Amino acid sequence: MQFLKRRISATVWELLLLLVLAIVFATAYRIYFSRAVTLTQVCERFETMQNGETADMFTKLDGDAADALNDINRLCQVRRPIR
Repeated sequence: MQFLKRRISATVWELLLLLVLAIVFATAYRIYFSRAVTLTQVCERFETMQNGETADMFTKLDGDAADALNDINRLCQVRRPIR
């Protein structure tokens, strides 16, 4: 009977460990996936703004605003969103 209790206990511990690993993996994947989706949305919106009616505004900017927009553009060019 003692052996059976140890065996059931070991099985329960294995299942709990598997559950914890699944939760950790799902959380890490969710964080990565949500960031990738956000970056894709930002890049799509930025591309729409650059090619839309506000395109003239982007060519007239200078200073910190132009630097920030250029940084965003470089980031979007390095990591092309997967559609």
